[in-house]
Amino acid sequence: MIMLTVFFLAGMPVGSPHLVFAAELPKKIPVTVKADKLDYDRVNDIYVAEGHVRVEQEGLRVEADKVVLNNKTGEAVAEGKVYIQDKGDIIRADKIQFNVNTKAGLIYNGDLFMSKDNFHLKGEKIERKSESVYHVENGTFTTCDQREWYLKAKKIDVDLDRYATANGVSFNMAGLPVLYTPYLLFPVRRQTGLLMPEVGYSSSEGFLMKNTFFWAISDFQDMTFYSDYRARHGLGTGAEYRYVNSRDSEGKVYYNYFDTFGQYRVPGIPEGRWEFKFQHHEEIAEDLSVRADVNLVSDFGYYRDLEKRLELSSRPYIDSNIFYVERWETASLYLLGQYSTDLTQTNENTIQKLPELRYTIFEEKIAGPVHLNFDGSAVNFTRQEGDGMRRADFNPQLSAAFGGNGLGFTPRMGARATFYDRSGTNAEIAEPTEREFYYAGADMNARISRVFGTDGETGIGRIRHSIEPTISYLFVPHIDQTGIPQFDVVDTQTAQNLITVSLINRLTAHYKDSAGSRTFDLVVFKLSESYDFDKARSADTTVAAQPRSALHGDLFVKTPKLLTFSATADYDTYDHTFISSSESANVNTDTVKFNITHQYLHASVTNPTTEFLIGGIDFKAWKWDINAQIWRDMVLKETTQKEYRLHYASQCWGLSIVYINKPGETQYMALLDLKGLGAMKF
Repeated sequence: MIMLTVFFLAGMPVGSPHLVFAAELPKKIPVTVKADKLDYDRVNDIYVAEGHVRVEQEGLRVEADKVVLNNKTGEAVAEGKVYIQDKGDIIRADKIQFNVNTKAGLIYNGDLFMSKDNFHLKGEKIERKSESVYHVENGTFTTCDQREWYLKAKKIDVDLDRYATANGVSFNMAGLPVLYTPYLLFPVRRQTGLLMPEVGYSSSEGFLMKNTFFWAISDFQDMTFYSDYRARHGLGTGAEYRYVNSRDSEGKVYYNYFDTFGQYRVPGIPEGRWEFKFQHHEEIAEDLSVRADVNLVSDFGYYRDLEKRLELSSRPYIDSNIFYVERWETASLYLLGQYSTDLTQTNENTIQKLPELRYTIFEEKIAGPVHLNFDGSAVNFTRQEGDGMRRADFNPQLSAAFGGNGLGFTPRMGARATFYDRSGTNAEIAEPTEREFYYAGADMNARISRVFGTDGETGIGRIRHSIEPTISYLFVPHIDQTGIPQFDVVDTQTAQNLITVSLINRLTAHYKDSAGSRTFDLVVFKLSESYDFDKARSADTTVAAQPRSALHGDLFVKTPKLLTFSATADYDTYDHTFISSSESANVNTDTVKFNITHQYLHASVTNPTTEFLIGGIDFKAWKWDINAQIWRDMVLKETTQKEYRLHYASQCWGLSIVYINKPGETQYMALLDLKGLGAMKF
């Protein structure tokens, strides 16, 4: 603390006094002392500095009307408009008594400011018991520079490394007492304590309250305990443990159990429901890592019934993955265990990958322009009910790249062999199955570009316009899929004699600002369509046999700061209708942020037409932040969810109010955040 060095600086001879005294004391770090008068009592070894006393030493400044130091006892006194500044920390007081040897001292009518955490501590009498322990009488504590809130207490004991406790405490806002407690304990540093509660009301669940208890186990471990009370539903209790073993090893474990109150239990839904999460990241070496991301729930309706956030409550499934990855310059090996939970129905028939081993080679140079790519995998598919299956897949491919002067040509050919072991209790499918085929293709592309404009001192300068046509061809022979199970894209292989033509128009800009210069894509517009020669020769006239694919388009627009826009669409050139489309726009300024997303999917044989609109706006002005988000089903013409959030954030406190409305439920939530008092215990 800055009191430590106040009087230590004067504890040595400085020579004869002068009317305006200035001397450089013989210390390792120079000290400058100025005063109107400086006396030294050699008999008693006492120094007295009076009149505009000012002591300075590398970041430390002491000012007072009078300073007295007894060099024998180490006792020192500074009085009269005492001001001490040690870098960012400041003390103001009428009088300070301090012992240079014991480091103990008293501050009268003092005001202490500690810049690291923005702590303001005031008191009629402040006793410094040790380097980090203080006792305050008739004092106040706050983190507000303008005292928007403060704790007022008869007695306050502060340990700067741990806790602060207070007796006879009133919590004051805008100078008015709003809460009283006979005793208060709160952490000054990262310590264990009860966090501020979050309260609210729901039209379907009644009164809501969330409490959180934080346990600081060590500098590298902590734990949080949760309580989620819903008056007309149930009580949830949970815990989250977080740890950091090293820079390359960290993780967290979360478990929540929700107990439904008896009168609100529904037949067919478990009384006790739970959620478990585990995440771990371990970089064993630069090219070797282990990761885990486990997500499990007690039943498929857990998120639908208990989660208020639409992006979670509408999830169709969740995955749990644990994998080991080893990387080389042109190859990688990973071992994966994946468990999927279907959130639309019970999980008995969900296919799981336990485990999957995959080895990949990418662009390994063989000779000249010839490169090798390889993708090989072995998977064990299993499920809770029914037989399991094992699959081995090998896919080597050779490619060669030729090009120059804006032209490129890349032929490729490969082979694929897939083996299935379908042994099980069903004798009809007990025989192993295999599938082998060859394929070939080529890409031909070109790039024509021209640069417009010149660079200025700031803003967008040169712009390159590029036209990039590409013609791709792929041949896959007819494949007998009889008896081949369908798990993923490896199993779904069809004959193709396909040519794809695409055209990209690209505007690339060079931009300068105060942060430097960069190059980015201003506009990218791509059109592509495929034509299947086999379908064209076929006598089949059904929609599935039409040779032309849908016309696919992608558009991306980005300005340096203001706007980001993306759109994608598939257009049926036979029926002249859009099969699907998706558009997203984001506007970002210092004051306003706006986002809107539209998604459309035309009806198919198995699925109805779906169309959604999601929009949001965030407005910031002074200390206020206003946010609104809306989800709307355009087919049913109904709003599926609305969220409004109001947040006020001052220098030392904040208040959030949340309103959520969706069919059958309206919810209100409020949270008060006091910086520096975010954790407290009554």
